[in-house]
Amino acid sequence: MKEFMLKIMTAAFVLISYNVPGQEACPQQDPSTQKAYFPLDASEMREKFPQIRESLPTLREFGDEQIMRIMNSMGSDYYWEYETADEQVSEGILILAHGVDDFADQILFNDVEPLTKNYTTSIAFGMSMMTSKHISCALIQMQEKDLDVIHVIPLTESPYNTLIRQWRYAFGLEPTYTYADIELIDNAKINFLEPINDHFYAREIVYEHAMEISKDPQQETVIIVAHGPIDTADNAKQLQIMQNIAKHIQDKGNFHSVFPLSLQDDADPDTRSENVMRFRKLVEKNSSHGRRTLVVTDLMSSEGIQSRIKKDLDGLDYAFNEQGIVSHPLFIEWVKDTARGLE
Repeated sequence: MKEFMLKIMTAAFVLISYNVPGQEACPQQDPSTQKAYFPLDASEMREKFPQIRESLPTLREFGDEQIMRIMNSMGSDYYWEYETADEQVSEGILILAHGVDDFADQILFNDVEPLTKNYTTSIAFGMSMMTSKHISCALIQMQEKDLDVIHVIPLTESPYNTLIRQWRYAFGLEPTYTYADIELIDNAKINFLEPINDHFYAREIVYEHAMEISKDPQQETVIIVAHGPIDTADNAKQLQIMQNIAKHIQDKGNFHSVFPLSLQDDADPDTRSENVMRFRKLVEKNSSHGRRTLVVTDLMSSEGIQSRIKKDLDGLDYAFNEQGIVSHPLFIEWVKDTARGLE
């Protein structure tokens, strides 16, 4: 039995069924929006709060009502399926996205739409902090089309954060949860892909985003900003990935300098404040030497922490390209290449 479980943890393809044991029937999609929501009632949520407090130190002193407000502010987990133009497609794409259940999700939905030319496509929105039902039901809906394989794509900057580990836990690819215990998804014909990381396409996308706002590269400093993980060790690994992107931008763009910076946006307030102070000092120092500062991101979506970044830099002089990696056509090419097993 242990040998079998080890194979489940390490194999690229997990060949069992989609159904979550004991899961009730999936809710119907709204025919006008193609969305299916999975709200949790208050009692279900409260059952998870002790695990949430243990997993996230910043919430350990919060009462139930405070945590309830935080969870409700994130919106419900849901999936959003595209209409498939070609019923002959044999492969599917399921995007796992953080989601905020507002116009930002619509922007991401529009950015990914080109995939529908080659794949049955759906997006599961939500951090899966307390449930994986929206993911399993999205898979069930897709498998009704008798697909040969479904490629699952986690939209994160790197594999070094709590969000992707929670998703991987749901698929039986991690031994423990990072938020709270959720339903494990038994999978059929699943190819769980690694994040885009510092793949050549990622490096090219961030480089092109910098060039879009550049005027004179030799007199400009580029700062690449990431959301960043909570854990210090994870953050160091994230910064190394970003350093590889920075080197590509420096070598190809001939900028004066390129710096990676992780905000660690969900870490404790002191940690984030230190990163913001480092950020501001970089911009101020650059301006004092008469150079322009270009700010680009390592973010997946074009609508996320960008508004907070602008507040962080309030009063400073800089140019900001707010576009996320998913908005660039090369992201679609990365998905197709990676799904085909190409590097």
